[in-house]
Amino acid sequence: MEIEKTRETSWRIQLKNRNENIEITSVEISGEVRIIKLALINNEKSIKVEMNREEFFNFLSLISAFKDVVIGEETGLIDEEPILLEPKSQELANLSNINEDIYPNNLEPSDNNFEETDKDELNPEEWDPW
Repeated sequence: MEIEKTRETSWRIQLKNRNENIEITSVEISGEVRIIKLALINNEKSIKVEMNREEFFNFLSLISAFKDVVIGEETGLIDEEPILLEPKSQELANLSNINEDIYPNNLEPSDNNFEETDKDELNPEEWDPW
């Protein structure tokens, strides 16, 4: 015999008016979301809708399509011409000199020997969250 474990997660979103809310609830049964509840609440009045996963995904597709109508599919400005930034050759030469100053190329072998020591090793007991 298997016991079905049920878990509900609810979000209550307060709108501008303090007495207006949207409440979204998911009901998880044995680790799988099976019911989604949507409620619009105004003062004491409320409208509640219950959907299964497939109905919720269809609803979500409709909301997404409506968002595209309201906001528009493209977020960039179409009327403006793009601004192209082309560096001048002198500026490029200056940048390469700056790069050499910051990251000098030292090709000589280093006298420093990197040895593995016990203090540099990671200790699983210090960092393992489990």
